[in-house]
This record gives sequence, C-alpha cells and structure tokens, in this order.
Amino acid sequence: MAILAILRNSAILPKKEAMFWLNRVSMRDTLVYLFLIFFISFLPNVILMIANFEQGQSHISFSQFLLQIIVFYPFFIMFIVVTGVSILAIGPWILKIFLQRKLAYQQLWKMTSFALLWPLIIYHLLFFTPLPTSFAFLVGLVLLYIILYQMILIYPKKRK
Repeated sequence: MAILAILRNSAILPKKEAMFWLNRVSMRDTLVYLFLIFFISFLPNVILMIANFEQGQSHISFSQFLLQIIVFYPFFIMFIVVTGVSILAIGPWILKIFLQRKLAYQQLWKMTSFALLWPLIIYHLLFFTPLPTSFAFLVGLVLLYIILYQMILIYPKKRK
C-alpha cells in the first residue's frame, strides 16, 4: 500500500504537501519504488529480447539465455538505476547552491527519485513517435529539472 501512496504523491509533485510526505519515506521504500517503476519501464525490452532470441546465432542455449535474463538483468537494472539517479541528482545539488537552499545531497537524491515519474512516462510516450530518441530523452530531462527546480524553491533559504 505504501508504494501506491508513494506513486500518488510522486504524480502530484511539486506540490508542497506531496514533497513533505515523500521526504518522510524511508530509503528502503524509495529504492523499492524506483526499482518497481524501472522494472515496469524495462519490461517491454526484456520481452523483446526473449522473443527475438535466435538459437542458431548464439553460442548459448535458450535456457542459459533465459537464466541470464532472469538473474543478471535485474541486478544490472538496479545498478543503472542507482547510478543514474546519483548522476541526475548532481543537477539539483548545483541548483540548490545557486538558489541558496538548505538541502543535503541525500534529500536531493530522494527528490530526484520521486520526480522521475512524469519524465519517464513522457519519455516512453515520445519513444513510440517518429521523433528521435534523443529528443524524447531531452524532453524528459528538461521536465525533470523543471520539476526539481520548483521543488527546491519550496525549501527555505540558508541563513547568513
């Protein structure tokens, strides 16, 4: 049930109430939420990889391939998710310096995690259009940083 509440509050960001509710979510729940939305996001790729497996062109059997997909692919996705969010959180960290806000990197990391919902949805919607993939990525990235900018502005300025 907590995942649904996290999803609902992530969908209404950058509202102040949602931000402060999400700020109290544990890191474990944040990671479960992230892995869940990225699992759903990458599921079509996994299905396509399994469907397009050709026995003759590969040096491994289908059962070995399936085992690799089931065991190693989720770990790879987890690594990509944590690394990607960590890199994306550098942008809000720079923003908070320019905007002079009292935020720690851990808070910015969680904020970035929760702000990824709409950019990810927009990216996947634009992915199926004839537009280039780089355009879909750029639109998602700009949307992410707009949401994060609005979220950072809600926090108080540093005292001098």
